[in-house]
Amino acid sequence: MHTPIGVSVSDRAIYHGYGLQLVDDKGRVAIPSPLRPLLIANGAPNPEPKAPPEVVIAVHESGECLMGFDVVQMKEKVEALQQRALAHAGPDGAPNDEILRRSMALDVVAFDASGRFIMPGYPRGEVGIGKYAFFYGLGRHFEIWDPRRAIQSPTATDRLKSMVRHFMAEKGETL
Repeated sequence: MHTPIGVSVSDRAIYHGYGLQLVDDKGRVAIPSPLRPLLIANGAPNPEPKAPPEVVIAVHESGECLMGFDVVQMKEKVEALQQRALAHAGPDGAPNDEILRRSMALDVVAFDASGRFIMPGYPRGEVGIGKYAFFYGLGRHFEIWDPRRAIQSPTATDRLKSMVRHFMAEKGETL
């Protein structure tokens, strides 16, 4: 059996690919073309046939970048967080809500056929995304970085930093 690129044997597309995208003054940005069909493939079937596909945007637990993923993945992440909160329950048996507070600020936004969506203001501002956003696929999700923050981050890999420098130089931008 042949498995198409980007699709795992469990029929979940693996987020791979990257791209530096311009963010306009209103926060509109396009999901890079390598990631767009993967989001659509992983998305939950919508009972409304003409409804646009959706992407989930959240601040990464590290607080340094955003994460993007599909709605089905969101449900899995929420379930895992709830299990983690229960595993770290207080002495009275109540779930550890601090675990949920750190990770439950999720925005579900629609994107058009060109991958354009409006990046919500809070998460965008929280991680400092300005004129450009660098998207980087990581398997079960993708990250969205402000290029300057990526270069300064101790957790960003040398390869990610090199890619950011390369694509920013192509745009004539210096960091």
